Amino acid sequence: MKKLSTWIMTLAAVCLMAAPAAAGERAGAVSLSPFAGGYTFDGAEHLKTAPVYGLRIGYDVTDNFGVELVGSYLATKGTRSDRSINVLSYRLDLLYNMLPDGPLVPYLAIGGGANTKGHGSSYEGGSNTDATANAGLGLKYFLTDSIALRGDARQLFIFERHNSIMYNWEYTAGLTFLFGGKTASAPSSSISAVPGAIASGETATLSWTSKDATSCDIQPGIGAVNTQGSMTVSPAADTSYYLSCTGPGGTSNSSANITVAAQAVSAPTSSLSVTPASVTRGETATLNWSSQNATSCELQPGIGRVETLGSKEISPVADTSYTLNCSGPGGTTTSRANVSVVAARPVVLSPEKEETVNLLIEFDFDKSVIKPEFYQNVDAVGEFMQKYPTVAITVEGHTDSVGNNAYNQKLSQRRAQAVKKYIVDKFGIDAKRIKAIGHGETKPIDTNKTAEGRYHNRRVQAYHAAVK
Repeated sequence: MKKLSTWIMTLAAVCLMAAPAAAGERAGAVSLSPFAGGYTFDGAEHLKTAPVYGLRIGYDVTDNFGVELVGSYLATKGTRSDRSINVLSYRLDLLYNMLPDGPLVPYLAIGGGANTKGHGSSYEGGSNTDATANAGLGLKYFLTDSIALRGDARQLFIFERHNSIMYNWEYTAGLTFLFGGKTASAPSSSISAVPGAIASGETATLSWTSKDATSCDIQPGIGAVNTQGSMTVSPAADTSYYLSCTGPGGTSNSSANITVAAQAVSAPTSSLSVTPASVTRGETATLNWSSQNATSCELQPGIGRVETLGSKEISPVADTSYTLNCSGPGGTTTSRANVSVVAARPVVLSPEKEETVNLLIEFDFDKSVIKPEFYQNVDAVGEFMQKYPTVAITVEGHTDSVGNNAYNQKLSQRRAQAVKKYIVDKFGIDAKRIKAIGHGETKPIDTNKTAEGRYHNRRVQAYHAAVK
């Protein structure tokens, strides 16, 4: 019995070290299965449990059904005496394989035959033969397509001649060797990519087929797919797609390549214009710009980042060259436009001609008090309105960008109101003839990045009061 245990442990070690294959039973195969194990007798027989050895010769009628001719031998002794008993067993079993296609095959067994029991090694003490039946189950573990580990357990029914039935047990382990039979065909597969070369952003079609496969997988990034089909892909770089298809007969691999050419990147272009190209100080002009193949644009001086297409009103206080810089994947581009600024015309009080009045005064930081050097400018407006009592003007207050928007809005309104109050109080002008509006920091005429530019932006202006 010690030798039997060692043999079974050796088989178990082989099982653990072996890699399972996609194997199983196959119709038409002949099998040889040597085995060893233990045999336990019915208590009424008064015989000791003993090791049993034997051989099975089988045939797989189909993948699920097979037959086996089984022969075994054991030697034991009685539990009441040391007299040797030899048992020779021979039977025919029918097997049903429940899962015949995988590496692990469980099965049920039923059969019948006979036992010949004798005394002594040469049966010199006589022998008797009894009919038997058996039922049980087993498990095969395929190490390769044709070699499997095997374990069996049987309940044996011994029909003795004096009309009694003995219930014995047989439990064995062994190896099974398959010969011949129908083996699964190795799968085949193919994959193609059309077109095989694309530009970045374009698509190609993967198409694949397989034979004798039950599952397929495409990598990279796709995963499980049907055993045949097609799909659209758009790789960002050169890519090799690998198709792996698996079936009962193994695995098939194939591949297809797609090369990706980078798209040519066009250099950006831009244009910038100003209308009109010449203005009187305090008047406005309009910058118009456009670009192609650009992702960002910037206007200087004093404007900053802008959309790649647009327009903007400006009111420069001096001749200014505006520069549009645009950039994109293909590089950068620069465009320029110049606007000239002429001094405001003085107030001309000639009744024979059209008379106009313009006002531009500037303020200290965070102040709304009119500086003395600008009194003369404001007085000219007041005198003009006294001379022409039907004239109405709009006074607009402005700030630089220092501080928050809400505060600057109120500050610009105070500056406009200060000019209005000065004219009303000093010249007795009806307040309804003067409209005071604050624009905050929304209408700069110069850059807010320099002290000089911010000073120009802190101002009050009055426009185009004219009579004939």
